[in-house]
Parts: sequence; structure tokens; C-alpha cells
Amino acid sequence: MSKGESGKTVRPRLLKLLIFPWGIWSVFAEGGRRARRRYSRHSLVGSSLIWVVQVFAYLLFGLPVTVLLLGEVLITLNELVIAEQANYRLQSDWSTPEETTEFVVPGIPIVDLDPPIDHTGEVFYQYLVELYAPVVYQKMSHHPEWDIPVALDFDGNEDPRDNVRNEKAFRPHVATVYGELTAETLDSYYLTYSFYHIKDYDHPVRETLSRWTYHDNDNEGYHIRVDKQSMQVAEVETWFHNRFLLYNRTGVSEGTEPVHGKMHFEGNTHLIVYVQPQGHGVRLAQLLDLPHLDRNVKILRPRLGSDVVRIRANRTLQTNGTYELRNFDAWYAQAQGPLGSEGEGTGIFEEEIPLGVDQEGTPRVVGRFIAGYDYDVNGWSRPKPMWSWDDGWDSIPIFVWHFLPSYSFASHGGSHLSHEYLYNRPCSKTFGQDAAVVFEWLDLELVLRGGEKWSFQGRGDELSRDTYWVAMQHLAKRYVNYIFHALG
Repeated sequence: MSKGESGKTVRPRLLKLLIFPWGIWSVFAEGGRRARRRYSRHSLVGSSLIWVVQVFAYLLFGLPVTVLLLGEVLITLNELVIAEQANYRLQSDWSTPEETTEFVVPGIPIVDLDPPIDHTGEVFYQYLVELYAPVVYQKMSHHPEWDIPVALDFDGNEDPRDNVRNEKAFRPHVATVYGELTAETLDSYYLTYSFYHIKDYDHPVRETLSRWTYHDNDNEGYHIRVDKQSMQVAEVETWFHNRFLLYNRTGVSEGTEPVHGKMHFEGNTHLIVYVQPQGHGVRLAQLLDLPHLDRNVKILRPRLGSDVVRIRANRTLQTNGTYELRNFDAWYAQAQGPLGSEGEGTGIFEEEIPLGVDQEGTPRVVGRFIAGYDYDVNGWSRPKPMWSWDDGWDSIPIFVWHFLPSYSFASHGGSHLSHEYLYNRPCSKTFGQDAAVVFEWLDLELVLRGGEKWSFQGRGDELSRDTYWVAMQHLAKRYVNYIFHALG
């Protein structure tokens, strides 16, 4: 008998039941003890033989049962702790019967500011950025601190390499959404919004099996086309795990991309955007999401002069969160360098995208990846600025989607659009040139990927028992290798 901390007697048999590996071993140990008492009390050879049989029987039957039960306990506990997983559903309200339900977002609706008198220039463009700023459904998982969109320089410096290390000191976080009026053509305004997250991560089981399922830093988002005549959002393209998703008002596309869903708004202009936890893929919220949006959620709205409401780094429902709006000017200032390599450097970006040779014979490049210690990961998985978002199954080369958005919308949706740019922020801020000049010296490589575009095999919210067991075997083999290396 033994005494617990409470002073009450705790029977060893009860402990064996609670600590089942001990209990399973005790079954074989008890059988061995009884056999020795009955058959080999005075025989050392007989006692040793029974002990060998006892151990062999445990190794053959008891140990596998112990491992199996331990594995199942770990799987069950893991599923309880991990909270909500990134949901890769590509549901669409166009594929369901016509709904009359409105998409009502909890919290205080956005109150828009009055428009400026002058409908030209930077003041008007900033008004449009605020007018079309999104309501964000940010889902949270087991690392909520990495699911909060923040400014890349939230820690006081523009080097993203130390953001994971510095994050804890800045809780609760001031959320930030990057947004700007990217371009104006004869018929459209183009606005870009993106969400920078400190880390892209995944379920621990998938992280065990593949290094490509996580990396420091992340940047995903969307851009919209506003028809200048009606001032309505006509089309939206979101960035969803290296794929573009197209949305419009008709459900019909004459271009290379299918329409993935309807556009839902708060007011008439603020798109309701769904951002996954973990991998942070961006798509528009659909009515089919409504049953899943009452937990593990932070609802974020643009502050627009109201008080700052910081975002708690937990999974509790928060409906009053605010975010700051920031443009990409700091990104454009470093787009051409200094560019780091293999985790070394001081700038925001690493590696390069060759763009072509300008009129003066100078080769032009921009940074390909957001800097980090992930240079050993396949480039498809590394974090990217908007101009590196490149759908490997379409005919739009890298760089074009952000710097010349009219070409992307015309190709993907089939709309007949003007390509005469009256204003182009990334071209002017990055190169000091008009879009027409930049277009003339572009010589971009078109890289196409094989395989099925809409297959997300190996990622998502469903994990089979087999996958858990494969991951545990992987960890066991890694540990054995570690032991052998440690022994020399």
C-alpha cells in the first residue's frame, strides 16, 4: 500500500488500471509469479525458464497492445488539443439552391466615412481603400498567435527573420491588413488586400511527415476589380494555397477560371472574407460557412478612426476586433533589394525574379520570397509577396497578377477590360515608371505545374488513423537514428 498526496490510501491495483502499461505488464508478471510458486519454487533453472517465457510472451503480445493503446490515447488527446484545423472546403453558394439568408456578421457594422469632394488623387484612392476594406473572419487553431494578421514590422524592425522569436512580447496584438488602390484603368479600379501572418503552420502530424507544410512568415490575400461606372465590386480573385479563386456577380466565367462562389458584403462594399487558420488560405465566406463560424474565430473590421481593439492570442470568440490599414510602400521600397539569400541578409525579401532588361540595358529583378530561415524548403512552399503569387495552372506569368492586374482578370474571367493604366502604384513606387514602360521591357518565364489543380491531397482538416500511425513510426525511426548517432 502507498499514500497519495491527499493522505488517502491508493491501492496498487487501482494505479495499475489507471496506468495501463503497468497494468498490462502486471498481467504477465502475475502469471509468471504464480507459475514459479507452483512449479519451480526450488529450481533455479525452472524459475529462469518461466521468467524467459514471461518476458517473451509480453514482448510478443503485451508490448504491441501497450503501444497500440498508447498510440490511440495520444491520437485522442491530440485531436482534443489541436482545436480547429484549416478547412480546405471549396464550397460555393452558386452550387446550392437560391438562398434568401443574409450573411450577418456579429459585432458592430462598419460606419463608412464621407467621401472627399475631389474624386482624384491619393486622398480619394485612400477613401476607396477604406470603402472596400473587408470584414475578416479569421479562424484560429492551436497556435492562435500565428493566426492573427499583423504588420510585418510589428516588432519595430522590417527584418522578418526575427518575427517568430519576438512575437510573444507584443501580445495582445494590433491586427493589421495591408491594403491599397493598386491601379486605375479607363474602366476599373483595382484594389489589393493581404494578410501577413508570423508563421504558416499545420497539424503536428503533417509537420512530422513533411517539412513543406510549415514555414516562418506568410502572406496571402486577394484583389478586387471595381467597375468605375457602377462603383460596385465586379470581380474578386483570392489567393488560396498557390491557386487563384475567382468570384463574380453572375456565377459565369468566360475565361480560364471557374467561378468559385458568391460575394457577400457588409453594407454594399465590404466583402466578407474567410481566412483559414494554420495555412491562412483566403477565400470569400459563403453561406455554407455559417454553421462553422461561431467558435475559434476573431472577427476583424477596419478601425477607421475608432478605438483600437487588440486581438487576444487565444481561440475564444472575439467579435469586436479592429485592424489597421497599411499600404505596401515599405515593400515596394525594398522590392529590388537588398535581396538576401539562404537566410542571410537584412532586407524584407530573398532570391530574385528576373523581369527582363530595361530601355537602358539594365537587368531588372524583384525579390521572390519573404525573407526567413526557410531557404532549404521547396520554393513552392516559401512565403511570397503579392507579385510572386503564381498559379502554376494558368497562362499568367509570375509578377503580372499584382503589377498589371487587368491582364489577370481579363484572362481568368474573360471580361473585355482596358489595359490603359491611368495610375499604377507598384510600378511607380518600385521602378519610378509608368505601367506602359514597365510592360515594354518585361520578359517573364511562364512555369506550368503538372497534376490536378484542385487536389489538396495531404493537406486539409481530415486526418486518418493511418496517417497518425505513419507519423509515430516516423518519429520512432528518427529517435532510433538519434540514439545510434549519439553512440557514435
